[in-house]
Amino acid sequence: MNAVEVRRALDELGMVPNRALGQNFLVNESIAVRIAGACPAGSVLEIGPGLGSLTEFLVSPERPVTAVEVSRLMAARLERIFEGKPLRVVTDDFLEVDPASLPGAPFDALAANLPYGISSPALFRLAEPGFGSIRTAVVMLQAELAARVAAGPGSKEYGRLALGLWPFFEASALLDAEPGDFLPEPAVRSRVLVLRRREAQLVPSALVPAFGRIVAVSFSRRRKTILNNLAAAMGREEAATLLGLAGIDSGLRAEQLPPECFRRMAELGA
Repeated sequence: MNAVEVRRALDELGMVPNRALGQNFLVNESIAVRIAGACPAGSVLEIGPGLGSLTEFLVSPERPVTAVEVSRLMAARLERIFEGKPLRVVTDDFLEVDPASLPGAPFDALAANLPYGISSPALFRLAEPGFGSIRTAVVMLQAELAARVAAGPGSKEYGRLALGLWPFFEASALLDAEPGDFLPEPAVRSRVLVLRRREAQLVPSALVPAFGRIVAVSFSRRRKTILNNLAAAMGREEAATLLGLAGIDSGLRAEQLPPECFRRMAELGA
């Protein structure tokens, strides 16, 4: 959909884009084509399809789509304009929905132009067992958030988001989008990431909760050393012992440590 078509569709629905809900509609069709092209054949889950700007390029006989849309008005419109196409529309909140209850599950891929306000929790949902069948996720994010997803040790963006996805996915950039590619124009630039599920999960499922807790504590105060952050949660002696057993310099900060260090601490402290 281009800008004229988006404005017409909004007028027909009597809707005004809600910036608080992150309703910035994609109006650059070439970007939608490239996002769809990065999605493999198979059952696809689309989050927040809105007016269908991406949906029209995703849906095909080889790629049936289940779209989760929180707006009843937009969900009803999608059902109407894509009637006869392999599209199933579910009116629900993606952050709350049970993936097993969705038609088309289990899914092979996921695609989304994510509202900025729910991007982080939506990404973390991909690490849940219920979404374990998804091999590829193609997601539009605020550029700053995308940098945090793909960040490595030593960078200021590196932290809980990158580490939360690290056991499950490898992230790579597909393209960047400018404010003018959306209606209304957001105040920030955007980036599309492709998340590809690892062949072997890097943290065993049974250890994932402990890994998450260690990461959260370690980054609780970014300016503090790893020893000081762990000590606040478990006591200084126990923290020093854990770091010693893991072979980690207690004077380093969490952002300086590779992911494997947090995995070792989780293994030792579980």
